[in-house]
Amino acid sequence: MKMEERASETAMITASLRALSNYEEEERIRSNDNIAECFLPEERKTVLKEKREREKIKAQIPKGLYEYVISRTKYIDRVLLDAVKNDTVQVVFLGAGYDSRAYRLNALLRNTKIFEVDAKPTQEYKISLLHKFGIEISKNIRYVAVNFEKDELFKKIYESGYDAQEKTLFIWEGVTFYLSERTVIKTMKKIRENTIIGSRVCFDFQTISSESDLINTGIKEEEIKFGIETDKIESFVSENGYAIVEHINSTDMEKEFLTLENGNLFGKIMPIMNFLLIELK
Repeated sequence: MKMEERASETAMITASLRALSNYEEEERIRSNDNIAECFLPEERKTVLKEKREREKIKAQIPKGLYEYVISRTKYIDRVLLDAVKNDTVQVVFLGAGYDSRAYRLNALLRNTKIFEVDAKPTQEYKISLLHKFGIEISKNIRYVAVNFEKDELFKKIYESGYDAQEKTLFIWEGVTFYLSERTVIKTMKKIRENTIIGSRVCFDFQTISSESDLINTGIKEEEIKFGIETDKIESFVSENGYAIVEHINSTDMEKEFLTLENGNLFGKIMPIMNFLLIELK
């Protein structure tokens, strides 16, 4: 996500889709993000109350995006909880946006150091809304305000109490799309240099055969710049010092997160969409 001197529009869109999914009739499709709605302006909240209005909204969403956000939310929830169960003591959200995991899963994360890294405007707005709606901000949560274009990322994280010798999960959700390949590789290198073997990075990305395959968001300030060629995923990960723990493609997402009780699919996801969980070698 490109960080400007304002709250990110893509972060708001993602929160809107999470909030919308929490109204789905079939429980297995809901994101279970009961906090996402708090981050929305009143006009976006109001329309969610009526089923007819929700259906109108869904009809206007780009094909596959809603289903993708539902799947991604559920997948990263699982990755986070599995990491905590397996002795990961630090979690770093890179470009946290309006991620609510530190609050809605706080009972399970109280012994985990949480670092929410984001641009100051988005972060300040988020914190103000958490206070407004009486949502507890646990003492284990650290907010790290970073200008991703100017600041030294890990210098800021270290100042907030980060320990490079602790097993860490880095959650990089909905971010790599908006970065150049050079910046993605540089960030992977910085993570590698500032953590220990066994630490993991979870991120999503699109596959491409050429730059023309990159999705057009229609938002000039947040254009998509990064993708990985389909047959080069493994080499991209390996060449940057990591090993693949799990690669989830669109078919996997549909099967695991969008299959209804009757066996039908709730919806389809664009074939180019992927999740990766990688581990430092």
